[in-house]
Amino acid sequence: EPAHPRPPQGHRVELRDVCFAYEVDHGADHEVLRGIDLVLEPGTVTAVVGPSGSGKSTLVQLLPRFFDPTHGSVLLGGVDLREIGSRELYRQVSFVFQDVRLLRVSVADNIALAAPRASRDDVVRAARLADIHDRILQLPRGYDTVLGEETKLSGGEAQRISIARALLADAPVLVLDEATSFADPRTGQAVRQALATLSGDRTIVVIAHRLETVADADTVVVLEDGAIVERGRPADLLTRGGRFAAFWRSHQSAEIETHDGLVRGDEPR
Repeated sequence: EPAHPRPPQGHRVELRDVCFAYEVDHGADHEVLRGIDLVLEPGTVTAVVGPSGSGKSTLVQLLPRFFDPTHGSVLLGGVDLREIGSRELYRQVSFVFQDVRLLRVSVADNIALAAPRASRDDVVRAARLADIHDRILQLPRGYDTVLGEETKLSGGEAQRISIARALLADAPVLVLDEATSFADPRTGQAVRQALATLSGDRTIVVIAHRLETVADADTVVVLEDGAIVERGRPADLLTRGGRFAAFWRSHQSAEIETHDGLVRGDEPR
């Protein structure tokens, strides 16, 4: 915790010359991110794309301060994250990651984890927006069902619970890592619904794996080997014919094969 915490002035996120490395065998450093300069403006959705191992997850995990950069700084509202108290930081930043951690408590308590004073009506409203309400009603005791004891959820269902949690937390900054290992259509729709609901003046950054999510973004950032190699509006990058255009074509082909030619992805705007 900082000795003299400072509150952020707004929710503009800025990464200044950020590098991140961790120590591997024999004391050598493995560089995951290098020279990242990025501004995430309030009221925008930024989609981060790139091949596996390009540093996408590490980049977004800097925002809730799961890691600190080894060089450079991450600022929220003009204040370095290292100067913001943890309670204030988690009030400002909510996150949905692929590795969803659900507690062995009721479904309602899991959704209300970041908003313990929320009413049951608020919990249900968030669950509806995350497209998990109907599944919850099928559980032995509905919203009072204890997860891990009375029932287990699939990976996609667990991420929709996590999306409901983020919706209920109503933080001004949302970090969302789309699931790939359980990429069911309902979870994809829940992600899009969450982004539509949380848009406005919020700052949203998404590690995007679906074409629909990329098409909905205001800005796309392409990572490769820990560095930003392209950035811009989806339609502009597609016209440019570079890394993003190749990403789009490969993912479009994969979706066509996966869904037998039925899913082709929205055209980026």
